[in-house]
Amino acid sequence: MEIWIPYALVAAFLIACRDVFTKQYSRKYNLTEHLLYYYILCGFFVVAFALYQYYYNGEKIRCIESGDVWKYAIIAMISVIIIGPCQTYSLKMCRNPGQSNAVVNLNTLFAFLLGLLLFKDSKVGMKTGLGILMTVAGIYLIY
Repeated sequence: MEIWIPYALVAAFLIACRDVFTKQYSRKYNLTEHLLYYYILCGFFVVAFALYQYYYNGEKIRCIESGDVWKYAIIAMISVIIIGPCQTYSLKMCRNPGQSNAVVNLNTLFAFLLGLLLFKDSKVGMKTGLGILMTVAGIYLIY
């Protein structure tokens, strides 16, 4: 097993837990309140994590390069203004969080296709093509 797979499995499970939480609490709080509380608390925990890494693991934290600020700003803006609300509304309005996630997880397919365009060492074989078709078919069947 490749070393990244256990990390991905842990992330998948925790993201599923987060999405079930979001489905429940998106009914209690309006969209703006939910996203505000979520992102403020995320910021707090990111700072705590960075301080832990710095003080206990000796990880250096560099300032962002000026040429990268606008890239981070665009991705952050898209995340807060488009992705967050779309995910929250999708989870709020679906019958089961798994249905919403099945459609949202088309991001895997989009990331794979973008990776093919952007990274020259990425290749598509018969097995990969079959996996893509099975993914699309599976999402269709879940929906």
